[in-house]
This record gives sequence, structure tokens and C-alpha cells, in this order.
Amino acid sequence: MNDSSFLGWLVFIVVAVFLLRPVWRGFAAGLAGTDSDPQNLESYDTFSTEVVGESHYQRNLTSITGGKTPDGVEKFYEAELVPEDSNPHDKNAVRVDIQDKTVGYLSRERALRWRTLPANLKHRKCPAVVRGGWNRGPDDQGHFGVWLKLP
Repeated sequence: MNDSSFLGWLVFIVVAVFLLRPVWRGFAAGLAGTDSDPQNLESYDTFSTEVVGESHYQRNLTSITGGKTPDGVEKFYEAELVPEDSNPHDKNAVRVDIQDKTVGYLSRERALRWRTLPANLKHRKCPAVVRGGWNRGPDDQGHFGVWLKLP
């Protein structure tokens, strides 16, 4: 095997491991039965609703998480969904707050679906995970992102 094919295989393996990590965690969580336990916030695959607009709320996310780290963070919280009927950009907007600080919004499509749910299914609070926020120097920094576990 020559050096270029070895390097190619090495890159392939690293990328595959990176991409399959969430799948493996979800599979392992299912084996452990965590999907049936609503108190276990670490059932990784179930945080499938990405919050939008969080780039505008990085200061709030920094305050909530304690700041950026070299490896980034993955921290679990309880989020509150707040309808914003008077939002000038979208009358159906649903704001996402963590620790009484705005961290973003549901997407337009998700907000409309959430608003049309029957009252008994419309949860105002849900588990959230904040990921990202690495700082490895001036040219290698990442923003925080927020994902929700919605019914």
C-alpha cells in the first residue's frame, strides 16, 4: 500500500467515525432504554429540532454555558417555548428561552406546527442541548447551537 492510499483510507475512517458518532450514541441510548425515560436528557438522537437564529444570541449562550472551551460544550437544559404574537417578522413566531434568556426561535414551519397542536399536547417546556462553542485560537472558533427534544 503506498502512502497516498494509506492517507486516503485514514481520512475515510476519521470522517466515518465522526459522521457515525450520533448514530452510535442513539443506538446505545436505545439499548439502555433511555428513550422511554423522559428524565434522561442524554438520549442523544432525540434532540432533532434545531433552533434557528441562535447566531444572534451568542452572548446569552455564552452566559448560560459559562463560555467557550477548547473542545466546546455539550450541556443539557430545560427550554421554554414562548409564543410571540407581536413579533414583527412572523406573527406565528415561537421564541426559545433557556434560564430566562432568549437563545433563538423555532423555524417558521415548526412554530406553525407547534401552534396548531391541541392544548394537551402543546408543551411549553422541553429538554434542550447546547453544543459547540469551541475556542482553539483566533482562527478556530465555533458558535453555540441549540437543539430541542419536542414531542
